[in-house]
Amino acid sequence: MQNQLWFQATLVAIFIGLYGWYHSITDHALQLDFVARTTANLKLPYMEFSGKLEQSPGDLREHKLIKLSNNLLVMCAKDVDATQAAASLSINIGSLDDPSELNGLAHFLEHMLFMAKKYPDESEYIAFIKKNAGEYNAFTSLHSTTYFFGITNQVLEETLDRFSRFFIDPLFAPSSVTRELHAVDSEHKGNLQSDLRRAFQLNRALSNTSHPYSYFSTGNLETLRDSSQQRGLDIRNEMIRFYETYYSADIMKLAVVGNHSIEQLVEWSVAKFSDIKSKGNTKPQVIGQPLTSDVMGKVVHYQTLSNIYLLSLEFGLPEFKAQYKTRPDLYLELLFKRQTPGSLFHYLKQKGWAADINTDTLSQDMDGFNMFEIEINMTPDGLKHYNNIIRAVFEYLRVLVAYGPQKLFYDEISAVTELNFRFYETPGVVNWVLDRSQRCHNPHIVPEHYLSAGNGVLDFNYKDVADFMTHLHPQNYRVFLGAQNHSDVEFTTTEKYFGTPYRVDTLPLNLTDETIMYWTEQYRFHLPTPNSFIPKSTKVVGKIMPPTEVALAPSLLYRTDAYELWFKQDDQFARPHGYIRVEIAYAQTAPLSFDRAAAQLLDKYVAIILDGELYNAKVADMDYSVSFLTTKVDIEVSGFSAKLQNLVDAILHRLKTLNIEDHIFQDSLTQMRQNYQNKRNRQPFQQLQRIEHPHFNLAYVWSFETLEQQLANITIDSLQRLVTSAFERTYAKIIVSGNYYESDAVDTARNVQQILDSQPLSADKQIHGRVVAIEPGHYIHRTQMSDASSLNGASLVTIYCGSQLSAKDRVITELLAHINGSPFFDMLRTKEQLGYVVYASKVSYETGRMMLVFNAQSEVNPAYLTQRTDKFIRDIRQHIHDHSIEEFDALVLSQIAIKTAKLKSIEDEATQFWEPISTGVYDFDYLVQEIAQLKLLSKEDLLEAWDMYVNPNTAVNYTRIDSQIWPVKSVYPQDSKLSTYPNSVISLFGCLHSNGLVDVGIAELYEFVQHAALSNNVNDSLSDLEELYFSKHATAQTLERITTDDSRIGTAVEMALQDIARSTHKFRSLTGDFGTKNMRQTLDGKWIIDNIDSFKAMQKLYDLAEPETSLAPKYTN
Repeated sequence: MQNQLWFQATLVAIFIGLYGWYHSITDHALQLDFVARTTANLKLPYMEFSGKLEQSPGDLREHKLIKLSNNLLVMCAKDVDATQAAASLSINIGSLDDPSELNGLAHFLEHMLFMAKKYPDESEYIAFIKKNAGEYNAFTSLHSTTYFFGITNQVLEETLDRFSRFFIDPLFAPSSVTRELHAVDSEHKGNLQSDLRRAFQLNRALSNTSHPYSYFSTGNLETLRDSSQQRGLDIRNEMIRFYETYYSADIMKLAVVGNHSIEQLVEWSVAKFSDIKSKGNTKPQVIGQPLTSDVMGKVVHYQTLSNIYLLSLEFGLPEFKAQYKTRPDLYLELLFKRQTPGSLFHYLKQKGWAADINTDTLSQDMDGFNMFEIEINMTPDGLKHYNNIIRAVFEYLRVLVAYGPQKLFYDEISAVTELNFRFYETPGVVNWVLDRSQRCHNPHIVPEHYLSAGNGVLDFNYKDVADFMTHLHPQNYRVFLGAQNHSDVEFTTTEKYFGTPYRVDTLPLNLTDETIMYWTEQYRFHLPTPNSFIPKSTKVVGKIMPPTEVALAPSLLYRTDAYELWFKQDDQFARPHGYIRVEIAYAQTAPLSFDRAAAQLLDKYVAIILDGELYNAKVADMDYSVSFLTTKVDIEVSGFSAKLQNLVDAILHRLKTLNIEDHIFQDSLTQMRQNYQNKRNRQPFQQLQRIEHPHFNLAYVWSFETLEQQLANITIDSLQRLVTSAFERTYAKIIVSGNYYESDAVDTARNVQQILDSQPLSADKQIHGRVVAIEPGHYIHRTQMSDASSLNGASLVTIYCGSQLSAKDRVITELLAHINGSPFFDMLRTKEQLGYVVYASKVSYETGRMMLVFNAQSEVNPAYLTQRTDKFIRDIRQHIHDHSIEEFDALVLSQIAIKTAKLKSIEDEATQFWEPISTGVYDFDYLVQEIAQLKLLSKEDLLEAWDMYVNPNTAVNYTRIDSQIWPVKSVYPQDSKLSTYPNSVISLFGCLHSNGLVDVGIAELYEFVQHAALSNNVNDSLSDLEELYFSKHATAQTLERITTDDSRIGTAVEMALQDIARSTHKFRSLTGDFGTKNMRQTLDGKWIIDNIDSFKAMQKLYDLAEPETSLAPKYTN
C-alpha cells in the first residue's frame, strides 16, 4: 500500500511539474506587467500591476493589484463608505484534488484550518469575529477552497493577522481531529434529504471511475477515518501532507477591502501574507474527461425523495475557461429559457410536459473538462413522454445550429452586461472579496481584467458559440430521470453515500442516432423576436446630494380613499435604476384555510403565466415578483427604470383580465401538491424555523397538511371568483423610487387606478395580517419527520422578549442574540459535537414580541438537545455579566456600524422604506431611533432584560415554546410519557436507545434515576447503571461504544440527576388554565401542544400598530 501511495505521489509530482512548466511562459509574461515597490512603513518588497485595471465608471472604490514576494496575488480596495471590512483567500485546490483513497480530504482540511500556532485557542478566532459583529466561513468546491471573513473596520488589521496565520503556521491540533471528522460527517448527513445533492453525487458516481470527478467530495467518517485506518494511515498526517503538498502561495488569490487608505491595505496585505510559503504551481492537472464513451448513451432512472419529475440531458464539453469574455454558454441559456412562441419551452408548456427549463455548466473555471446540462422540470405527464421531450430538445438544437449563432440575441445579453458594468452597483464587502478571490484563478484572465472578470462587457464570437454547439449532439449525451415513482422501472442498484435507488439502461437507438434531430412532430421551432424590454434610455435624472442632505424618507404625494402614493427621487446613487411596488388590498372576510390555499394556488397559476410572458423582462435584468396573498396582491419590480412602468402595467393588465384555463389550473394544482409534499423533506431545523415558527406566531397561517387537504375543494369556478372579486374593491399602497420625476410617479399611480377600475376599499373592510399573542407559559410541541430515512432531528427553543414596537427592546434583543451566538455554537457544536447546524438568533414579526431562538439539528434525540439548550441558557447570564465595559462598548459600536452602513442600491433604499409603509407604522426613522437607544444602553440593561424575559426563575411573564422534530428511528415520546416522566429521563432513555440498549424500559429507568438522585453522584450512578442494565442488555461492542463520550449517556445521566434534585417549577398559564381546554402538562410543567391550530384558537391577537406620525400628503387633488 505504501508503495502504491508513493507511486501515486510520484505521478502527481510529474503532473505538477508539467503543469507548472506549461504556465511558466504565462507567468513570465505577467511578471513584465508588474513593477517593484516597497511598503510605506515597513519597507517590505512587493510588485504592483503597472497597467490599467478595467474598472466601471460607476465603481468609486480605489483598487490596487499587487503580487507579493511569494507570488500571492492580492486585490486591495479602498471603500470610504464601507462600515465593514472583509477579506477572502481562495486557493486553486478543491475536491477534484482529493486522493482516491481519502475522499473528502480537501473538505476535512478546510474544517481543520481555523487554528494557528500563534493563536492556539480553538475558539479564539470565532469569539473574536463574533465579538466584533463579524462573520466568517469557508467552503470547498470542485476546483478551489475559499476562506473569508467580514468584520468592523476598526479591527481589520488584527483580523488579517489571525486569518493569515491559518496559511502560515496552522496548528492542526490533534484534539480537533475527531471533532472535525464528526463535523464533516454531520454535514454530509444533513445533506441526505437534498435531492439536489443526491442527484449530483449519482451523476459523479456514474462517471468515469478513474477520473477524480467520480469521487465523493464531502467525505464522511467512512471515507476519512475508516478508510485511513484500514490502510494503516493517520488521517491527521495525511491531511497535513495534503496541505504541505498543495497549499502554495503561488496558486492563492487574496482580496481585501476596507475604508482604510489603499496604502494601508497594501501594507497589511504584504506584512501579513508574505510569509505564506511559495512552493511553485502545485495545482495538479486534471487529465481526461469524466464523460467517456462508456458512460454516455445511457438513461439513468433514479428515485427522488421529493415529489418532483426531473429530466436532465448532460453533454460532455472541453474546458472553455479561455472564453471568459464571450461566454457561449449564456447564448444557449438565453434561447432555452425563452418562452415565446417558436421556442422549446413554449412547445413543452403547450403540451403540458414541462414547468421549467434550466441550463448550466459545472463552472466556467473548470480545469481540463466541463459539462453542459439541460434540466427540465417535468409534469407527471411529461415523465410519461420523456422520449418525446428528448426528441424535441434535439430538434430545437438542430434549428439553432441551422440558423447559426445570431449576434442579435447575443447583443441582448451584451447590452445588459454593458449597462450593468457602466452603472455598477457596488456589492457588499463580503460578496466582493469572495467574487474577486475566486474568479482570478482562471489563468486566461489577463491582469487588466482581474477587477472586471464576470462583470465586464461580453464580446460576441461566432466561432466560440458555433464550436460550443458542436458538442451538443446525440452521440455525446446521457439522460437522468428523477421521480419518486417510476412506472415499470425496477431499481437495481443503490448509490453508496446517499442511498439513492437507481438503474442504468442503454438509450434506444432512436434517441442516439442522427434521426433524432429530424423529428416529425408538427411544430415549427424558430428564433424569438427581439426583446422589447431592453432599455434604450439610460439618462439619469436625479441630483446627487451630500450625505448629510440625502432624504431619509419618501414623500407622500397623494392619499385618497383608493390609494396612497409615495415617491423618492434618487439623490445618492446616480444610476438609471428604479423600484416600484404596488400592494393591493382586496375585500375579504377573516380568512379561513380554504382562502389561504386558494390564494396560494392562484399565486402559482399567475407565476406559470407570467414566467412565460415576462421572461424577456428578466433577460433585460428587470426583476419582478407577484404574490397573490390571502388578503392582498403584492407587485414588486426593480431594474433599469426606462421600462419598469411598462412592466407594472403588463402585470396588472394580465391579472385584471385573467381567465382560469383548465390545463394551467391542473398544472398549478399538481405543482402546489408537490410543493406542500416537498416541505416534509426539508432539513429538520428548516421545518422548525421556517414552517412551524410562523405557523405558531402568525394568524391566517395553517399547516401545509391542512392546505393540501383544501386543494381538493378548489375548483376552476371558485378560483375565477377569487380573481374577479379581488379587484372589485381595492386599496393600493404604491411607492415609486429611483430614477424618476415626480410626474412619473403620478402617472404610475393613475395607470394603476385605470387598470384596476375598482371601487375604493374602506379601511374598516381591510384585513391585515396579525401576530398571535402567545399567553405566558412554557409549552412543548413535538412532531416526527415523514422521511423514514432521515437520521437527524432538531430542537428549536423560542423565548419571547420585549416589544417589536419598542426601539429599545429591539436593540436589546439583537444584542442578546449576538452575545449568545458564538458561545452557543461553541458549546453545542465545537465542544459537544452535537451537529453541524447550531445557531442562536433573534426573530420578529410586524408586531408582538421580539424572540430569541436557539436551533440545533443532530442525530442525538431532540429532548437531549433541548436540555443542552437549557443548560446554556442557565449559564450564559454569567457570560453577559462578565463583559468588561470596553467589550460591551465595542459590541455596541459594532452594531451601530451595521445600522449606519451606507446602502448599496436604489432597491436597498426603497426596500428599507417599504416596511414602514406596508405595516402602516410609517416610522421611517426607526434606524435613527435604534442607534439613539444603542448609545444609551448599558450592560445592566441587558441583564435586566435577561432576568425579565429569559431567566425562568425571575421572569414574571415567562413565555417559551420548545419545538422538537424527531427522526422516525428515534423513540418518539407520546403524550402519556411526557406527562409521566421528566424531559431529562426521556432524554437519557433516547440516548440509551440510540446506542443499542433497546430493552431498557423507561419506567425502570425513571425509578433508577430517582434513587440515584438521592446521592447525586454521577460516577457512582454510571457504575450502577452499567451494572444493572448495560451488562444485561449490551453486547461487548455496544458496551465499548456507550462508555465513550460520543454516547452522551454520561451527560444525560448528569442532567437527569440535577433535574430530579432541583425543585420542579410549574410554568402554568398566568391568565387561564389550559387544562380545562384538554391540554396536558409534562411532569416538569410544560403545556403539551398537540395541534398548533387548536392552540392558536385559544390565543388572542396583537392589535395592529398605530402610525407613529400623522400623514400629510403633498397634494390633495
